[in-house]
Amino acid sequence: MNNLDLHEPKRQASLGVAIIFFQNLRRAINFVLAVVVVNLGRDFSVLGMGYQGWGVIMAIFFLIYSYFQYLKFYFYVSGDNFIIEKGILKQEKITVPFARIQSVNTKQNVLQRILNLVGLKIDTAGSVAQEINIPALSKEYAASLREFLMQRRYELKEEEDTEAVEAEKDLPLEDREPLLRLTISDLLRVGLTQNHLRSGLLLFAIVNGYIWQFEDYLIKPFEPFFKETANALVTKWVILLPMAFLVFMVISILSSLIVSILRYYDFRFYLGKEGLDIESGLLNRNSFNVPYEKIQYFFWESNPLRKILGYRTLKVKQAGTQGVNDRKLIGIPGLRARALLKVIQTHYPNRKGSKYSYYSPHRILFIQRSLFFGLVPALILAAIFYFEQVGLIFYAPLPFFVLLVAFLSYQYWRSISLRVNADYLEIRRGYVFPKRILIPNYKLQNLGLNQSLIQKYRGISSFQFHTAAGTLRMSHLPTEASRELYDYLAYCIESNKDKWM
Repeated sequence: MNNLDLHEPKRQASLGVAIIFFQNLRRAINFVLAVVVVNLGRDFSVLGMGYQGWGVIMAIFFLIYSYFQYLKFYFYVSGDNFIIEKGILKQEKITVPFARIQSVNTKQNVLQRILNLVGLKIDTAGSVAQEINIPALSKEYAASLREFLMQRRYELKEEEDTEAVEAEKDLPLEDREPLLRLTISDLLRVGLTQNHLRSGLLLFAIVNGYIWQFEDYLIKPFEPFFKETANALVTKWVILLPMAFLVFMVISILSSLIVSILRYYDFRFYLGKEGLDIESGLLNRNSFNVPYEKIQYFFWESNPLRKILGYRTLKVKQAGTQGVNDRKLIGIPGLRARALLKVIQTHYPNRKGSKYSYYSPHRILFIQRSLFFGLVPALILAAIFYFEQVGLIFYAPLPFFVLLVAFLSYQYWRSISLRVNADYLEIRRGYVFPKRILIPNYKLQNLGLNQSLIQKYRGISSFQFHTAAGTLRMSHLPTEASRELYDYLAYCIESNKDKWM
């Protein structure tokens, strides 16, 4: 039993002043770089002082301001509510009913780890901002506060008895054996099997944004060199383009490796009695819990490299408002088949309890993908080649391209299936990148069945499965099968008394 007394207002750890100061200073530096430096340049001067003089004044000001922010930040308990009061010029009072707390997680950035402090984040039902943050607590106090908040939350659940909850409470993470713990070699495998194209494009967008934001300093000094070499670069594009692509891919792979190591270093995944517990991170160390009742559904996916290495990535979709659904997605990489099966059996023990009915999309899906992604682009390229009067060698790859797209479209169509029984709904899709989604029927909040004029003529429909974590879709289902599925799932939802959260 946690005996933490929060009836009197409490402050954060005294070293929290440093955390608040660096948060304020970082915002100020970002503003100066984005607004002042870009618009006024290096020759900035006000009242005879440049960047250095004003930087010292700003640092002193923010140090004093941060100290008063620390003094004006309180948290305490009143009745069945956890309350935070903060603000200097503008007072803010945040009231969090214990019954609305979904999870309490911890986070450590580099400075917090140096100072041995922890940030506590409280995730509440329907919170658009996702979390309520207490940025500077000692590790021991943060652990006690987290235990206290979750204990009060469970005590207020109408369906459960307090003693039963206490008996089922999990051990601390350090005293439990993780279901999955990633080693350095695992991290390298996870990094090498990421989506490198996405990593490269994201890095390119970030670098390109900074380059154009500070073009006076990063581009203009090299303009004479670009003008001198422009003609030579154009004439050698046949050689430079493959080299540029190779450099892009190498940088993309390195970016994927670095991000994976930073995000998943010492990754630990636990199956608890109350929910899933996850710890990870090299510079920023995160620890968070996902209560079982908040999980809406699981899906797991793979790719050719992951299939060779024999593991998959499990992703957990939680309930959340529309504004935070993307951030409610939790990924568990490097999961072997046995560990994945244990997670699924723990959370869905009766998924094979009754016979499944199977549904597949109409073959028009295969025809449409073959036309739109294969034949039509090939005809457009052929027309361009014709008007440009290029040689026949340029036409040669087009038939192979059409055949390749037709083959992949056929395999993709064959890979899609939907199976349903009285308790569960499972969607499978993907040939090169296979993906499986498993949803308990009682998690479905609404169903949708749509038909466009073309679909009505073809006798097919689009099905929507609405959950608290977002909407899933299944297109090109035969209309008769769609109506049968709609009636069956509507009956399952109405007859099931389990709560969706």
